[in-house]
Amino acid sequence: MKKKLMILLIAALFVAMIFSTGCKKKFDITGVWSFTFTYDSSHVYSGSVTISGDKASGSAIFSISDWPMTAGTYTVSDKNATLSVTWSNGNTTTLMGSSTDDNNMNGTLTETSGSTGTWMAFR
Repeated sequence: MKKKLMILLIAALFVAMIFSTGCKKKFDITGVWSFTFTYDSSHVYSGSVTISGDKASGSAIFSISDWPMTAGTYTVSDKNATLSVTWSNGNTTTLMGSSTDDNNMNGTLTETSGSTGTWMAFR
């Protein structure tokens, strides 16, 4: 009887380990974030982005002073996020990065104009 109980306990622990590693917490970036973009190491833009949708994808509304509010999109995989926005001047900025915790993200950006840089966001 003790042997069967031990086997059941080991099997239960094994199943729990498999379940816990297969069910990672998904990063939820929905909400309002403050951000800073730094293009080509010298052009700095700050503003906010309102992200709505689900934990995997949705819309991102960017607001930067002197620019009209602009709609973009986002996708999330684990703690990696990709945001994309096409500005009124026709340039598309793609931000790729990851979260350091539930309230901070940072990464790199590229623009169709050829500009590159970094970004960070917090809420």
